[in-house]
Amino acid sequence: MAAVARAIVSPLSIIDKGLGRAVLQVVAVVAAFIPGGQPIAAAAALALATLFKPKGPKPEQQERAIKTALPPRVSAYGTVRLYGAYILYQTNEDGYACDAWAFHDGKVYRILRHYLRDIQVTVTGGWVQKKDGEFGGGDTIQIGTRLGLPTETAFSELISRLPSVWTANHRGAGVVTGCMISKPVKAKNFNDVYPAGGPDANVLSIVVDAQHVFDWRDPTQDPEDPDTWKWSDNAALCTAHYYMNRAYKDWATHFLPTLEYWTAAADDCDSLVPLKAGGTEKRYRVALAHKHTDAHKVTIGNLLACWDGFVAPRADGALVAWSGRYVDPDPDDLIGPDEIVSYSWDYGVVDEDQFNEIAVSYLSADHDYTTVDATAWQDMDAISAAGEIKSTALENSVPSHGQARRLAKRLMAKTMAQHRGSVTTNAKGRKIRGKRFIPLHLEEAGTVFFSGTAEIVRLRRNLQTGGVTFDWIAANPNIDAWNAATEEGEPAPIGNRVAPQPLETPTISTAAAELDSTATGARIRIMVEGYDRDDITWYARWRATTDASWNEQEYSDVDPGPAALLVTSVVPVDIAVDVAVAYSTGDGRVSPWSEASSVSTSTASLAPAPATELTATGAAGSATVAWRNPTSSNFGYVRIYRGTTNVFSAAAQIGGDITGGLGQVQQVTDTVTAGVWYYWVRAYSAGGVAASPTGPQSATVT
Repeated sequence: MAAVARAIVSPLSIIDKGLGRAVLQVVAVVAAFIPGGQPIAAAAALALATLFKPKGPKPEQQERAIKTALPPRVSAYGTVRLYGAYILYQTNEDGYACDAWAFHDGKVYRILRHYLRDIQVTVTGGWVQKKDGEFGGGDTIQIGTRLGLPTETAFSELISRLPSVWTANHRGAGVVTGCMISKPVKAKNFNDVYPAGGPDANVLSIVVDAQHVFDWRDPTQDPEDPDTWKWSDNAALCTAHYYMNRAYKDWATHFLPTLEYWTAAADDCDSLVPLKAGGTEKRYRVALAHKHTDAHKVTIGNLLACWDGFVAPRADGALVAWSGRYVDPDPDDLIGPDEIVSYSWDYGVVDEDQFNEIAVSYLSADHDYTTVDATAWQDMDAISAAGEIKSTALENSVPSHGQARRLAKRLMAKTMAQHRGSVTTNAKGRKIRGKRFIPLHLEEAGTVFFSGTAEIVRLRRNLQTGGVTFDWIAANPNIDAWNAATEEGEPAPIGNRVAPQPLETPTISTAAAELDSTATGARIRIMVEGYDRDDITWYARWRATTDASWNEQEYSDVDPGPAALLVTSVVPVDIAVDVAVAYSTGDGRVSPWSEASSVSTSTASLAPAPATELTATGAAGSATVAWRNPTSSNFGYVRIYRGTTNVFSAAAQIGGDITGGLGQVQQVTDTVTAGVWYYWVRAYSAGGVAASPTGPQSATVT
């Protein structure tokens, strides 16, 4: 790409007495700015492919305007708000304050918003419109902007006000720039037009859809012709753009041979994730600005952090990209005793000092494109075990609180992975270069320490062994499991809205296992203390006690009342299962999860499924109770219970144990005095283990 000319500012100790502004004289300097830099070493690139905490701070231009003789070059991805570096700071002889800023190196797609200070303003015909009494009457503050086209035009506004300083040659080609002319006003009107203290306080910032990036999935785009590229905040595309333009650069060598991997990663970033409030959003987007003086590993690390990305070169030098999505490993990539020279392993113990809360932030369009906090991600089991909250921060450059929370969940899951370590291989181990998931088998003296899928989080060549050394954690196939209603959390509040009171934690009354009707597994019947409101949606989750991840279900049609019955999907038999419940309300709030209850699914003590199709019909002097027996293979008999209220604990058994065939419809006539009676039937296994009661059904006896 051709070098571009830029005007930079040189500070002089001149004071303009008109508005008391320190004047910075613009000096026209032609500098050769050639985009790009030296390719980073393979080892450095691999070191980036680790857990996805950001690697460095945002450039100042995302937070404040700066004054310097040589402004840093800044480029951005996605939609961001940029403050500029002053390239002009002058007051002309008529008292007009004339300012100009450089915002971004390279063309941007469009400018979405203008801000003076922290106030979004409307610009019509180049003039800032009056807002809440400020900024004059639509002819006081004039703003101009340029998108950074390869051939730009100079600001005529500045040329007319400072003809001896700003000329037609000050084009800022290839640089996004802005200017502002502030009209002098009478003293009596000054505080109305400039209540913050004058033009100096009205620093211009802009919100942009930033760089165009190459999307090889679009047949109209050419990797050698940036004019065919389009704007996108897809995290994989933006990462590829940085590699193409700032690091490796050779499309045919470094990208084309592995294009299927990059395509899969880009498609994953574009896949839609449901939102708690309804609708969807793309899984992984970027909202990041970076300085060209930042180390490559810093910027690439910040980009990868937005999509749990992993990029590593394979043996031929081509870059392989992996999104956070779990992929079954290739059996031929097995690393075992034949490949391992040495290893370390953590004995399946998670460090007791590990953090158990992640404070997350995101760039919010609802807060004028500033960084705000979302609901922190917590591992309640780890917090309970530690007896305290141990917090860390995750400040990814992403545009939604949901994405920030999803990334925090991933980081927590990897942090809490029970198996992790480091392996050094011989030359045979070089086959896993460019891989993220591999089969790993650690065995010594006949004892197997780990055998399963490992996720590589860092890999480097080992010149001593001729192989590689890599750090790994046990891979989690359920890493993408996500329930928006219970896990998305809340965005930062807007304005002065008072946050609603937190919901109380639900309580499990009973939790019991029963044999599923297919006899292939069990189900857990959970009785919960309910809430008498129509907007409750219940959630239950279960996991084997030895597992780290939960399985969740939603129950949207549970009737309001003093109790709620939640039945899980099929769970394995002959294990211990933890269950917990939570609920959400119609305003989007979600309760904390209840304390977990442990339930044994041992077939020796398993209840049958409950009876079904219960009816109770009253007549003169009697009631007829009918039901269908369960089809569970361990069904033994049924007992009937009668009460004067609809509370089962106050009912009493009538008659003896009633046997019958699996799925058989049976009935009993109960002779009883006049009144309203409530009936339940309860199935038992042959060993006397009770299912949950079925009922009540009421009968009016005359």
